[in-house]
Amino acid sequence: MTLRDATPEETAGWDDLVRASPGGVDLMQLAPYAEIKSGAWASARQVVHEHPGRPSVPALYLVKKVPPFGELWYAPMGPRVTDPEHVRAICEDLRTVGAFSVIFEPPVPAEGPETRSDLVAGIPGLEEFTDLQQGHHTVLIDLRPDEDELLASFRQRARRAIRKASDAVVEHRTDDEAIETFWQLYAPTVERAGFPLRPKEYYVRAWRLYRDLGQGHVVLARSSADVAEPEAGAFLWQHGDLGYYRDGGSVRTPAANGLQYRVQWESMRWCKERGATTYDLYGVPPSWAADDQDHPLHGLVQFKTDGLRADHRHRRQRPAGRGPTTYGRLGPGGVAGPRPADQGAQPAVLLTPGPGPGPGPRRARPVVGRAPRRSSTRCGRARGPWPGRGGRTGSRPGSAAAAAAGPGHPPSR
Repeated sequence: MTLRDATPEETAGWDDLVRASPGGVDLMQLAPYAEIKSGAWASARQVVHEHPGRPSVPALYLVKKVPPFGELWYAPMGPRVTDPEHVRAICEDLRTVGAFSVIFEPPVPAEGPETRSDLVAGIPGLEEFTDLQQGHHTVLIDLRPDEDELLASFRQRARRAIRKASDAVVEHRTDDEAIETFWQLYAPTVERAGFPLRPKEYYVRAWRLYRDLGQGHVVLARSSADVAEPEAGAFLWQHGDLGYYRDGGSVRTPAANGLQYRVQWESMRWCKERGATTYDLYGVPPSWAADDQDHPLHGLVQFKTDGLRADHRHRRQRPAGRGPTTYGRLGPGGVAGPRPADQGAQPAVLLTPGPGPGPGPRRARPVVGRAPRRSSTRCGRARGPWPGRGGRTGSRPGSAAAAAAGPGHPPSR
């Protein structure tokens, strides 16, 4: 087993390297995401996990120091592996890095919540951890059919809304004014939904970065030419054959009712024209909780599956080389027969306290904790008190990792 820094050649071709991972590409494992997070994390490590008989796996880890414990590492939506045994090997790699905790989120297929529990039980030191990202489960739309087929695959509700908005004025823009206008739609939408909202500068910086890379795009819509200001919008990220609905916003007026469906349709068409074959609606509850009205993302699954997909109860894995799975039909044809696993992320943390105050060497043992209501996973080793003042037991590193990593940001990433 080997964990090494990426070579200069690998760093230069990082995006293609991640795309070739067993779990496929994810936006948060690409190099620009490290730049976006540079304000909250001290540095980023681009490394490669190598294990005999398995494909090499590149992984982006964000790094920060958390006194008095030491370094915390975090691989957002990575490493991109799907096999639990591969996760086990990566855990062994991470025990050697010298960090007190490593949070990671591999896209391991899940039949239900018990899959995560089995993963925790099967790897010594693995423990449930709070979900940090909204995109652990997603909805994908296959863009390969022609537009007529694709539109026909939507539910009647979505088709009716798109036809109703046929007179809407839709703009595709990348200028700074468009980004500012989109922020005016986005911020109230997030606050209205009760989700955490970061400072404006965080989002604008991210949107401009992807725009400047030629990967970011704003779609703005007004219900008619008589309306002065946009009433709905979306920020898209498109990279190769994958398009992301990254962020969205709209106003609540009778005239704008259903306009977001037209925005989604125009977004899909734009991604399709640029060569994307998959459109990622990004962020829904796990498929086994799709009907749970108490789930924080229930409102999103209603929009993303009840309207745009005919039957969200069926779920299907992404095509080879994609990543997490989907609910619903991926274009005409649908899903027949038994339902495959939901390939949502199963985040994890490796607790590996290094030298510090407290009694002598610590022997490895599983860390067992009570799972939060919405949870991920983590693995680790510890014996005796955690580092604290004067050798006394300090705060539990799991709590320190959660506090340092910060809250999740649905739908703000």
